[in-house]
Amino acid sequence: MKHYQNNGINILLEHAPKTPRISVSFFFKTNKKEKFYGVNSLLARLLLQGTKTYNANELALAFENECIDITTKAKQDYLKFSLVFLNEDFNRAMELVKDLILNSTFDDFEKEIFKMKGEIISDLDNPKMKLTDMFVKSLYGEHPYSSTHTKILEDLDKITKQDIINAHKELFNCFKSIVVVGDYENDEKMIEYFTSNFSFMKSENQPCEIEDIFKLPFKEDKIIKITKNDASQAQIIQGWLVESFNSKLSAKIAVLNNILGSSGLSSRLFVNLRDKQGLAYTVRSQYETLAHSAIFNMYIGTAPINIQKSLDGFKNELQKLADTPVNDEELQGAKENIQGRLKYFTQNNSQIAAVDGYNFIMNLGLDYNEHFMKEIREVNKSDVQEIAKMLLSMPKLIAIIAPENAMENI
Repeated sequence: MKHYQNNGINILLEHAPKTPRISVSFFFKTNKKEKFYGVNSLLARLLLQGTKTYNANELALAFENECIDITTKAKQDYLKFSLVFLNEDFNRAMELVKDLILNSTFDDFEKEIFKMKGEIISDLDNPKMKLTDMFVKSLYGEHPYSSTHTKILEDLDKITKQDIINAHKELFNCFKSIVVVGDYENDEKMIEYFTSNFSFMKSENQPCEIEDIFKLPFKEDKIIKITKNDASQAQIIQGWLVESFNSKLSAKIAVLNNILGSSGLSSRLFVNLRDKQGLAYTVRSQYETLAHSAIFNMYIGTAPINIQKSLDGFKNELQKLADTPVNDEELQGAKENIQGRLKYFTQNNSQIAAVDGYNFIMNLGLDYNEHFMKEIREVNKSDVQEIAKMLLSMPKLIAIIAPENAMENI
């Protein structure tokens, strides 16, 4: 993929010959704390609900009739529009998305709040979702990354239409990019098209930084218990705030994560806690990276009677990795698994646009995947031990949802 900056517009292009559908994404870096939790999520939804040119039904029909797939997504660090369409429909797709970006009316504001409330309440009926919600907001405290379902639900009625309008205006004040992957004529014509028609995508030279930088909200181990007396299964998340993709530790954490619990049937948590001890219905680990921090966590669904055994199992598996170097086969298998997953998620035009666009908007560079894989290949046995020891020494957060009597001695 190539990066061009013309008249202040960041344009990322990758020519993919003989592919019938083209992918275009518009990324907007969100650099300020929301006035209320949920503003950006609500904005992303409303951006598809009507403009000065088309009402919501007319828009839906226009996209459907032209076979244009469009989504909007608000994440912790950015908001984006993603489109996939037939090559010959490029001009029509760009006409529609330009109208959405510039001329959304937000007229369905109250209706969308009502729908959003209902969806959140429904999601929180799921015990795992409720547990994850409590875990994330407790880990991040008052940081913008703690914009969980329950926090959004608390703030939704405070949000006004003017707040949405202000958040929309703010999108144009910071770092932006346009990403195109597909079978187009040539780079020069594509650059000329966006320079002439999308001048509002002009942005600063570097991504803006979020105003509120994270600080750990607790200094000792913390346990949160959520009582659900009718639950037949206990669910546990144990995790830490760790360094993210811009850290020298990132590749080491990724390899440990793969060995410990993210590689499915071959991971240590699966083999030792589920297969050998029969503790788990589901067990895994996860490393979720964001701009200013990352979460490393382990999750297990188990019988309520096995809560303490599961927590001991988490600690024991980390302690083994800290005490005893992994063997060559396991280390190499983890590296190959990470590389395979990266290739799997960059197979089609839409995936390439999403991954490379994300890397760019996060100021990682278009060569980040290659750079990251180089670091993965350089991870050694002592690096895995280093990360395991680091996690064992850091304050951790444990969240449990289970019947009350099963948590009495935890």
